[in-house]
Amino acid sequence: MDMNKDALFRGEFEVIKELIAALPDAEASKRECDKVIDKNGPPKTGGTGIKQTRENIAESKLSYEIMDDAAQAFLKQKIMDNIHKYFYLIVFTAYIREAALLCKDAASEDDRKTLALTGGKVSTPADQLKLPKTFVQYMEEHANLRTVVDEGKGKLQWERDIPADALANIEALAAKDFKGNLGQIIHDIYQTAHGLFRDLPLGDHKKRAKYRFASKTLMRVLPGDLKVEVEGLIDKDAMTMDLYEILGYCTWGKGKA
Repeated sequence: MDMNKDALFRGEFEVIKELIAALPDAEASKRECDKVIDKNGPPKTGGTGIKQTRENIAESKLSYEIMDDAAQAFLKQKIMDNIHKYFYLIVFTAYIREAALLCKDAASEDDRKTLALTGGKVSTPADQLKLPKTFVQYMEEHANLRTVVDEGKGKLQWERDIPADALANIEALAAKDFKGNLGQIIHDIYQTAHGLFRDLPLGDHKKRAKYRFASKTLMRVLPGDLKVEVEGLIDKDAMTMDLYEILGYCTWGKGKA
């Protein structure tokens, strides 16, 4: 694994950090699991297979913010499902590592004499190996891990954070005179979006990401009574969280709703 890559590509998701804290052998198990994942990845990542699970999660996460709402809902579920799989691959690796130690220690004196290698290890034939417990039994002993993954697989930053100073400026304009400053508010929201998404290539995806950001940020700074009204209309499917729809309601459509 290339340690120079982004933390997401290294599989350092929040729930995996929680796993490492909860299971003593999880860190070593992750390293061993990652080697197998890398080997099963495509040639461009040094593998001989088709799909590199860990980087596929990271690539999907990077694509998330440029998708439309329907695609985002699907992709979010896919990302969480794959993190769920990655989590259990690491746990299964820990289970196998523990089983290997137990099998080694369980070798009889006769086995040690007849099957011992030069270095002292015991090479038990595969057809004679017996796992001391099933994976289900192992998970019953570590039942807390089920809660960890169920509650943690969605712990990702799904949206980019607006800089605190930019948000404070926009909120101040909205609080002073929302309608009077509405033009400046929209200008400043887009100016912030331009800097926030400067890493994205030019094109429809970038426009969509900035537009979605503008829609959500405007919704965030609406005055209290107006925000309640707009949220109510959205809940009733009378409008959507769309920048132009929100603007339309705030300017000339409020009296017609």
